[in-house]
Amino acid sequence: MKRSTLITAAMALSVVLTACVTTPASVDRTTVSAAVVQASIGAPRLPTAGENYLDASWFNDPLTVDRSVQTALLNNPRVRAELARLDTAQAEHVQAGLLRNPMASLMALRPEGGGRFELDYSLMQSLFDLMTRSRRIDVADAAQRRVEAEVIGQLIAIAQDTQAAYYETLIAEAKVQVQREQWAIDNQGLRLLQRQASQGAVSAAATLEQQAIASMRAHELQTAEATLAQARAVLAQQLGLSSTVPLVLPDSLPTFAFPGLDAPALQALAATHRPELQAAAATVDQARAEQRLQTGGLRATEPALGPAGIRESGGLALEGLSIQMALPIFDTGRARRDLAAAQIAQAEFTEEALRRQVPLEVERAMATLMAAHIAVGHADHHLYQQQQLERLAQQAYDQGISDRPRYLRASRARLDSVMEQLDAQQARWAALVALERATGSAALAITAPPP
Repeated sequence: MKRSTLITAAMALSVVLTACVTTPASVDRTTVSAAVVQASIGAPRLPTAGENYLDASWFNDPLTVDRSVQTALLNNPRVRAELARLDTAQAEHVQAGLLRNPMASLMALRPEGGGRFELDYSLMQSLFDLMTRSRRIDVADAAQRRVEAEVIGQLIAIAQDTQAAYYETLIAEAKVQVQREQWAIDNQGLRLLQRQASQGAVSAAATLEQQAIASMRAHELQTAEATLAQARAVLAQQLGLSSTVPLVLPDSLPTFAFPGLDAPALQALAATHRPELQAAAATVDQARAEQRLQTGGLRATEPALGPAGIRESGGLALEGLSIQMALPIFDTGRARRDLAAAQIAQAEFTEEALRRQVPLEVERAMATLMAAHIAVGHADHHLYQQQQLERLAQQAYDQGISDRPRYLRASRARLDSVMEQLDAQQARWAALVALERATGSAALAITAPPP
């Protein structure tokens, strides 16, 4: 066997063996699904490849918060767009493990004026590409972990945004009902004053004042209805709908269960489940892997090796090895080293900033939730007092002790307390979602409400 044939066979065998050293890992969506389930209420599932969107029959039943989150994950195209990023990262991972195709060159030369032909040929394989394959795979592996963490973060954000939009819509509907009751009461008072004014019992100024109050209440009702329309549109968008018509919501808010605020446990939960921390750590690993790939003698020279030969038509044949390399004269690699060092520093500082930010977010979310829960308690107590006053005013009116305007004022005060209670409940639901965002998990221990 000729020497050139042995050299070519040895190179081909080394290329094959090198390509088989590290097999790129495949996409494992179970990790993504488990993370999303951990951070979402109701343990929802993600859509499978090729699964259809939800049909109209899915929306026949009233939406609960669990069902809303599941609807968003199955019906929102943004979810599938994020899952497609996993396939993109996997394709890039596989591409990083592939070797460059060998470069073949062929030249047919002939002396000017005639003479024998000379055939020059070579088959070159990049040694830099061959010997840095494991480094490229390390870079791609870190990038894939970063993308996976980012996808998890986006899917969790979609679920939590849906949860927040669900509560906002229910609160907005309840506020519209209260505004309608207030508007009806003010109109009753206006009609009463108009009758009294026609009898000369009250002045025209009192009637005009009540007309202004009724007009203001009508404006507040229109504002509340506009807020409800906006909230329903946001919820429909989160659910992947093109219209708010399919939305069927319950008539009342869900029961609030106060989560146990164990600070050390919640901090540990955040350190384990926040996808931002995982993405930041993967970014640091990617920057370090890029530094190993982009620095060193191999990167500066990028050598290539392969068999080459010369053949003449007269029978002369020369064969041997050919090597090519870049001369690091203009590009010495210093800029790449500085760039890699700067990218590592940026990634490390970003990770450290995030590690300091997460505990603060958890602490702030706990304090906000506790304050909001206490505020709801005060609002409930105030509403109970106003309900008692309204009941006494009604009894006095029924017994002829008091007049109807006093009863209507008590009803307005009770409805104002209902509105305050809804505001407090809205803040508490928002604080609960903020705590879930801060911890990266919805699996919060449920305990009795604090005193």
